[in-house]
Amino acid sequence: MDLFSDALLDLARPHLGWAAEQLGAFHSVVPAGAVGYDADARTARVGDLELRADLLGTYAEDATFQWGWAKSGLAGMPAISGPLELRRIGERHGVPELTTEMVDLRGFPDSRLAARRLGLIAMALLGARGAIDFCHGGRSLTFLVTDDPALPASRPDPSTVGEALRTGAQLLPGTNAADVVNGYAAHHGLTVRNVPDGLELDLPGDHRVLARVDGERLGEVVVTGPDGPVAAAPLRPAPAADGAVATFFPPSLLAELAGGAAEGLDRGAVAFGDHLQDLGWPDRTPSSWETGVVHFGDLFSAEAYEIGVYRNDTRTWHWGDGDGVARLRSAAREHGADHLAADQVVLPDTGFESYIVVLLVRAAVQLGRARGLASVPTEDDGRRYFAVTDTRVPEPASSWPLICDVILSTADVLQQVTPHRDRYATMRAMVLGYFGAYGISPLYVGEPELLIGTRGLHEVRVEFSHDGTINRAYSGLQGTLG
Repeated sequence: MDLFSDALLDLARPHLGWAAEQLGAFHSVVPAGAVGYDADARTARVGDLELRADLLGTYAEDATFQWGWAKSGLAGMPAISGPLELRRIGERHGVPELTTEMVDLRGFPDSRLAARRLGLIAMALLGARGAIDFCHGGRSLTFLVTDDPALPASRPDPSTVGEALRTGAQLLPGTNAADVVNGYAAHHGLTVRNVPDGLELDLPGDHRVLARVDGERLGEVVVTGPDGPVAAAPLRPAPAADGAVATFFPPSLLAELAGGAAEGLDRGAVAFGDHLQDLGWPDRTPSSWETGVVHFGDLFSAEAYEIGVYRNDTRTWHWGDGDGVARLRSAAREHGADHLAADQVVLPDTGFESYIVVLLVRAAVQLGRARGLASVPTEDDGRRYFAVTDTRVPEPASSWPLICDVILSTADVLQQVTPHRDRYATMRAMVLGYFGAYGISPLYVGEPELLIGTRGLHEVRVEFSHDGTINRAYSGLQGTLG
């Protein structure tokens, strides 16, 4: 199990109690909503709120974190002032994570959570007033840090100080509770006293905090004031930021489609692509279409029907006809999604509407048991999609080397169209549906962090992050994966 370096941990620990408190203050004024960022203007938009913010870095699906200062396209821009300062801090204190362009997080039990911990550490070391992360496509994340003076700076609050100290003490391994309490006091200019039970400090308003310390662990935190004990309150959590794409499918319909989403990729792309490659077709883009047939040059003409057309100029989807289309539209109506069953579907203009289209066309392929998915561009920069039904194309069969790629590629699509609250259930349904399609027996012993499937002498393992996202998928012979 990898950990952050001792140099980073030692530097960060004293700041963690204050950082947890400051994030609570930040979340108390930041609304829920989709996040956008303009690096040229050094501006983040969260819902209707606009903030000055730096691009801290990005987390990629391969579990690496790249600092903003390492991105060539941002060189010399004010948007990387914060990460550049972090690099200087890292150089002064010998912190490899802050001076390495690409931080490898693959060894962490939850690489996605490790990236978020790194973002919080960065906010703490900069003394910033807030931190934001959001998906910029697939399962990747963009991290921002903000020092906007319009944001509140946290003040010691008798009702939340206990939660701030407890959170800070639990964020990183090996944290000494005394470091967190002393660091919190130093940030706010408070005096700390050693007492038999632990550490004591006074807050404004004649309030006193007793942080009981057992060895290096933080025990009970008791706050008293002029009127006696103060009731503890939680810190304000980060609001869910579900955009229009993530709320486009009703949860019940999404759950139904998720179960066949990975098989839809297998049917539409993997098996069909292999067949075309075997025939010697160099490019999977069909050369032409006429009613009922997709032509791949003079090499292969396949029976097919039109699934639909995506029109880029109007951001609309227009249904075609065929068995898979009829089944999908019927399912949409059954789940109360008349907007998806209509002849013309108006898609949200967010830049991520293509994920909706991908899920729709793959669902149509899977529901209609088609043998492949093809497409041709339209004159308005859109795309026309077809379900290949030609029985000369073989039925798909799962391949152990490709199983993990199919699961991860499908997770990239589902990540964008799934609300936070439904993410784990949706990803789990996708994995179990794929297992079921190919006779892979699921094992549930590691849930919710791990889902295992076995068939014969092989097994596949799918690891989930704390937020329901799929982090990793890997396969091998049973007994060789640890």
